[in-house]
Parts: sequence; structure tokens; C-alpha cells
Amino acid sequence: MFTSDKFHTSQAVQVTESQRVVRRASTFIFVGSMALYVSTLIPSHWAQKLTTMAIATGLVSVSLRLDKLEESHKPYEAIAHQQSAASYQAWLNYAMQPPKKEAQVTQEIIKPTPTHPILKALYGLKLECDFVQELRSPSFIRTLIKPTNCKVSQVLATGQELQLELGLELPPVMSISKGAIAIDTPRPDRQSAKFIDYWQKSSKFEAAIGVDINNKLVSIDLSQPESCHVLGAGTTGSGKSVFLQCFLLSLLLERPASELGLLICDAKRVSFLKFKDCQNLIAPIMSQPDEAIDWLEQMVNEMEKRYQMFERLGVENIEGFNQRSSEKLPRILFLFDEFGDLWDSCTKVQVDKLENLIIRLGQKARAAGIHLVVFTQRPKKVVSPRLRSNCPARVLLTVPDSAESEAILGNKSFDGSQLLGRGDLFFNGDRLQALLADDSDFDKLTRGNNLQNPAQNVDLDNPSIVSTLVNSSIVVNSSSTLSTPLIKILEYAKEKDCFITASQVKSGIRLFRDSPVGEIRSYFQWLADHQHGVVRGEADMLEFSAQ
Repeated sequence: MFTSDKFHTSQAVQVTESQRVVRRASTFIFVGSMALYVSTLIPSHWAQKLTTMAIATGLVSVSLRLDKLEESHKPYEAIAHQQSAASYQAWLNYAMQPPKKEAQVTQEIIKPTPTHPILKALYGLKLECDFVQELRSPSFIRTLIKPTNCKVSQVLATGQELQLELGLELPPVMSISKGAIAIDTPRPDRQSAKFIDYWQKSSKFEAAIGVDINNKLVSIDLSQPESCHVLGAGTTGSGKSVFLQCFLLSLLLERPASELGLLICDAKRVSFLKFKDCQNLIAPIMSQPDEAIDWLEQMVNEMEKRYQMFERLGVENIEGFNQRSSEKLPRILFLFDEFGDLWDSCTKVQVDKLENLIIRLGQKARAAGIHLVVFTQRPKKVVSPRLRSNCPARVLLTVPDSAESEAILGNKSFDGSQLLGRGDLFFNGDRLQALLADDSDFDKLTRGNNLQNPAQNVDLDNPSIVSTLVNSSIVVNSSSTLSTPLIKILEYAKEKDCFITASQVKSGIRLFRDSPVGEIRSYFQWLADHQHGVVRGEADMLEFSAQ
């Protein structure tokens, strides 16, 4: 029946089943034979007993033969058992295996090499990005990209590699902008932002900062808390002086001295010569520490006087005062250029006094209409955290390193050493291009009758500041320009038609009730020097008569 040590599955089942049948048959036959033997013990005919015993003996013989048959099947049973166990193990191994995914035959999509220089350079670094947009400012090109198979941090870390691949003098400026990575590279055809193309007259107290990536002029309103005082830095070649010239020009054009008074401290002496005869200038351009400190002290006094006036009138700031008073107060801008050089020329006592006065004005002067603009080449040395915290508007031009940038910005958000110079600047989180004014723009000051003899602004022999209202100029005739207090004195003298004293002016003109008599006598002398009348008497008893 079985001719091999290996069985088919049906054969293994047959072997197992036949053994079970033989074992049961042998058991039943043996039990039956034993029952017949027991029945012979019951009294019966001897012939019946012999027959019963013969049948029982035959059944025992059959049972023994069946047992031998079962013994003969045991080798085949072992083979069937082993084969069955092997089959079960094979099935178990198969059942425990994870399901196999069907092999998907996909065709690899080969992307073409990008043609844009930046994307091509990144592709060479195994960083694939998609092009989003390209914007152009006068000085640089901003390329917006989105990474596809890489992280943003990987792209931002490729500055030096891109510098090498693109042949740039400096690493490109990289940042996150509008959901994409912005990479700024210099324009090969760099252009200037001409002042005349962007400046527009504004009713607000706005000063031009520069042109943004969308070719729009960005300005700040010095009357607002977030931009009332300006702090900035830029090395030689950064365009700092040109920026400050356009900054002032945007404020002074079509704005008379009755609205804005100007003080300039320039340690270099030559950057603001175009403004030396400006009507808005309260005093000649200064360069020495003692001059700057003297005028800062007078600005502090002026600030306190204005707050006293606000208190009497029940207003909070200069806007409220000018709305309720017939005599308007001008704003005053005090500009410091080359502040580091001024700092170096100060003694230790002067340094402390200079910084404390600037900080005091920075803390309180905005509501009084007094504003500070402080620029230097080396901010790390001279800009303290106290000074920086009181100058909310910060302009960063090219500086030597990131430490100088941090001294201006107060954080490490931008490195000014990456700027291109020549007016490329960082302001309020973005790069701008400063305006460039030419001689025709400065000539507008002359054509607008905003220039006059510098001696007409202040008495150079007496540098003490004249009351705020002295700087509110009103045109009397085509040949002369007088301030409001001078006109009041002149009209009062003409009305009296005789020599008047400082005490008479103090009691007769409400404007001068809080003014010292020495200040009023300085007005007498100024009017006489400019042929509006004559004076007589000693300096401490000076009298004036109008012509």
C-alpha cells in the first residue's frame, strides 16, 4: 500500500484513520470474547458451552491479529506524524509572516535641472526648491523660493556656498518672508532712488527713510511714540550722511520755522553745510561737546517750560496746545551725526552729562515736541542700553560686524555687515534703499524762501536759547523775517512811540510775563542790530525804540 517514506496528504490521513479503526475493532472483539468466556460459567448444556468457548477463542484470535496489524502500521504512523508536524510548522510560518505588499512598478520622474541661478546652485547642493516670485528694489533682487525635499534650515545654512556659486562679494541676505525663503542678491545694474521721484508733501510730521522692495517710500511720523526718536549707525561708505541729508530735507521742504526748529551737531563739520543757512536752524551747526551739552541743557529747560504751559492750558501734548492756543509752538529736532567722535572728545564728566541729557529728553520730550536723531559709526562703544531703549526708531546701515548691529537693534535679528553700502539699510524688519537728493532738491529750500542770513536766527554773542516762540517765524515783509516775540516787541514799541524798557515789555505783553528781563534786552539788541530800531543805555539798563 505504501511504497515510500513520504506520503501524500490523503495517504497520511488514511494511515491515521485505519489505525484508529483497527484499534477500536480489536478492543470490541476482545471484550466480546471475554463476555462469551464468562457466559460458560452459567449452568447450561455442555454442547452449548463448547460452542461458546470455541467462538470466544476465535474472537480472541481475531483480536490478536488486529493488534499485530496495528503494530505493523506504527512505522508509517511516525512518518505521517512527522510529515503532519512539518506541514503545520510550514503553515504556521506562513501565517505569521507580515503581508507582502504588491510590488508597484513606478516610473521615476526625472526633474529637469533648474535654470534660475539660485535654484541651480541649490540643486547642485542636492536641495530642491520651487520658484515662487522675484522682486526688485533699486539695490538688490529678492528671490522667493519654497523647499520641496529639504528643510528650511538647510537652505538658510547655504549662504557661503551660494556666495561661491553665484560669484558674490558677500553672502546673500536670507530670511523668511511671506511663507517663503527670501534670498537677496545685489542687482548688477544697481539704481539710485532719487529724492524728487518719491518725496511728497505731507501734513504729518513725516521724515523719509527709504524705498522698500515694492518701490514705495517708507516714512516715519516723529509725532508718534513708536518713532519719536531715531537711533542709527553706519560706517564710511554706508551712505549715512546722504541718508541724514534726505531725512532732514523731507522734513524741511515746505515747512517753515514756525512749525519746525532745527539743531545740528556734526563732529565732522562738513556733512550739513547745505543746511547752514536754513531758516529752521535755531543755532549755527555745532561740533564741540560744550556747545552740544549747553544746547541739550537748554532743550531740557525748554521741555520743562512747555510742560508748564501745557499744564496751565489743560492739555497733554504739543498737538493739544497748538489746537487751543493762538500762538503755535514749533517742534524742535536735535540731530547728532558722528556721535562717537563727539563722545571721544568729551571728558569723563562731559560724557556722563551728555548721555544723561539725551536720555532725559528721550524719556520725556516727545509730548513737548522735541525729537532726537542720533547717528554714529561705532555704536557698540557709545550706545548704552538706556540710550537705545529711549530711541524706538532704529536705522541700520552698513557696519563692520554683527556686534555693532546688535548695539543698534538690541538683538541679533540682522547682521549689518551684509548690507551693500551706499544707502542700503535695514529698518523695521526689512531692507530699504535710502533716497538720494541732488542740488536741485536743495535749491527748493531757496526757492521756497526757507533760507536766510544765519545771523538772523540767534544772537551769536549770547548763545542762550530764546523762548520757544522766538523760533516761530512770521514774514513781515519781503526783505526780513522776524519771530513772533520780536514782532510783539516791535509793535509795542511803535505803539508807545518812545524808548521802552524790559520791565515795560514784561508787564505790558502777556507773552513775556514769564521771560527774564535779560532775555528781553537781548531781543532789543537783536532788533537794533538788524536796523529795526535803536537802543540806549548800559547792557543791564538797555532801552529800545522802534524806527
